[in-house]
Amino acid sequence: MKAYVQTAIGRFEERDLPDPSAGPGEVVLRMRAALTCGTDVKILRRGHTKVSLPVTMGHEVCGEIVELGEGVSGWKIGERAAPGVSGPCGRCADCAAGRANLCSGTPAWMWGTFAERVRIPAGIVAANLHRVPEGVADEVAAFLDPLASVIHGWNRLGKPDPGPGTKMLIYGAGALAFLWAGLASKRGLDVTIAGRRPDRATLAGRFGAKFLDVSGGFPESSARPADIAVDCTGDRTVWERLPALVRPGGRVLLFGGCAPGATVTFDAARLHYSEISLIGSFHYTPEEAGASLEALASGAIDPRPLIAETGTLADLPRFLEAQQRGEGVRYAIRG
Repeated sequence: MKAYVQTAIGRFEERDLPDPSAGPGEVVLRMRAALTCGTDVKILRRGHTKVSLPVTMGHEVCGEIVELGEGVSGWKIGERAAPGVSGPCGRCADCAAGRANLCSGTPAWMWGTFAERVRIPAGIVAANLHRVPEGVADEVAAFLDPLASVIHGWNRLGKPDPGPGTKMLIYGAGALAFLWAGLASKRGLDVTIAGRRPDRATLAGRFGAKFLDVSGGFPESSARPADIAVDCTGDRTVWERLPALVRPGGRVLLFGGCAPGATVTFDAARLHYSEISLIGSFHYTPEEAGASLEALASGAIDPRPLIAETGTLADLPRFLEAQQRGEGVRYAIRG
C-alpha cells in the first residue's frame, strides 16, 4: 500500500508498505478520508513524546472496515468507522475515576492514517472506535478527534457552566479555535477569536465569532474583559498573558500544548488577588469522542468550511507545505 512515513525530524517520504493485517481484537480500515492537522506539523517539526520514529503519519480518519481480527464482535465488513486516537486501559485508577484521557495503565495509541489502509489497535477497537451514521460525510466524521478534544476542554471548564452572554476569548485562529467558536456560539456565548491572520475573519464569522487582529501584538485589557480565555496556540507567551485578559474570577483554559520542556511564568498577585483559575486540558475520553460524533452527525457543528482543499495521498506533501505556511486551516485526503 501507499503510505507517508516520517523518518526523522523535518523529513518524510512516500513508501510502499505491506498491507496491514488485523491481529486479535484489531480491525483494518480502508482510508476514506484523512485530515491534516497542526499536530502533524508539530510532530514533523519537533517530534512528540508519544511518537517513535519512523512512523506512518496522520491520526484523523474515517474509514471502511475491510478486515476483522479474531475476537472482534459488533462490527461488520463494509461498515464505516472513526477511531479516537487512543484506547484507555479501563482498569487503572485514572480510568476508574473518569479520567480515561489520562490513563496511567497501558493505553493504545494510533497513528498512520496517511495510508491506503489503517490498522486499529485492539485497545481502541474495544474502547474508542465509533460507528459513523449514515448520511455523515467521510470528511466530516474525520473531525471526531479535534472536536472531541474541544468537548473535553468545555467539560474541564467546570461549574458554573458557561451560559448565554458569557464572554469568551479564544486565542489562535486554527481549526481548533474555530471548533471552539462553533461550540460556544451555539450555546449563546459572546465569542471573539484573536488571531494573526486577518484573512480568517470571515471564517470566524461563519462559526459565530468576532475576529480580533493581533498581528501587531497582544490586545490591551478592555473595558469588559473576557469571562473565559482559551489558548489554542501552545505558545508559552500567550499562556503568560491570558490571565491579564480575563475579569477577576475569570477562567483561563490552557488548551494548546506547549513545546516539550517549555516553562511558563505567571503573575502571582494577579492569580491570587483576582482569583484567576488556570485549568489544564489534555486529550479526551471515549465518551467525549462519542459526543463529538453525535454533534457532527446532528449538524450542531459543520466543520467543512475549515477544509481548504481536498485531494489524494499524492497531494499530501503539497498540503503539509501549505499548512506550514498558514495557507489553509485543514486539508482532506480522500481514499
